[in-house]
Parts: sequence; structure tokens; C-alpha cells
Amino acid sequence: MTDLVIAVHAAPSNEPKSSTRSLLAFRYAQAALALGHQLQQVFFYQAGVLHARVDSQQQLSPIAAEWAQLSREHGFDLVVCSTVVESDYQLQAEQLDAAFKLGGLTEFSAAVAKAERLVQF
Repeated sequence: MTDLVIAVHAAPSNEPKSSTRSLLAFRYAQAALALGHQLQQVFFYQAGVLHARVDSQQQLSPIAAEWAQLSREHGFDLVVCSTVVESDYQLQAEQLDAAFKLGGLTEFSAAVAKAERLVQF
């Protein structure tokens, strides 16, 4: 089976100006895992970092909650680009869900180097 890394550049599907790429990435991950592939990491970049943002009631968007659950079930990391979180969206750590880890392109590059395939959405 194949070791995969998925990069999500799209905002969660309930965000303004979002596309269905967020949902498509999630469905792809589900299908790959069901077929026995290993998911090493999902890296959220650009507007994708908004998956980690919680609202005023500390709730994730529905698709982000699904990512968190899938991550717990299958043991892969959800990594959001810390530079984009801080520079582009001015989010603080308390505005992010604990299921998502702050990381950078170094962590992403290391995961890609170990994986057999990178899929971007």
C-alpha cells in the first residue's frame, strides 16, 4: 500500500469564498484509508489553515471536526502552517483546536520525503 501526504489549500467548505476542494480532500482521504493506504500527514496551507480555527463556542467547522475524528481513528497528524496562521490570519493558539498542530514547511517537507505520494487540494 502507498504512504500518502495530503496538502489542503482550500478553506473549510462552510467558509465564505470556499470551494468543495476541502470536502473532496476529506473524501479522498477516507477512500484511501478504506483501501488500506497509510496517511502520514495532512498539511493545511493558505486558506486551508482555517480548518483549525474554532468559533466563539470553541467549535470546529463540520468538515474540520470530521478531519479531527479521522485523524484520531487512523493516527495521522493534522498540521497547519504556523506562518500562514500568524501572518495571514492573525490567529492565536487559543483560537485553534488541539487536534491540529502548528508546523511549518520543514515538517511538511520531511513528511513528503518519507511518503510515496503527495496529493494536493
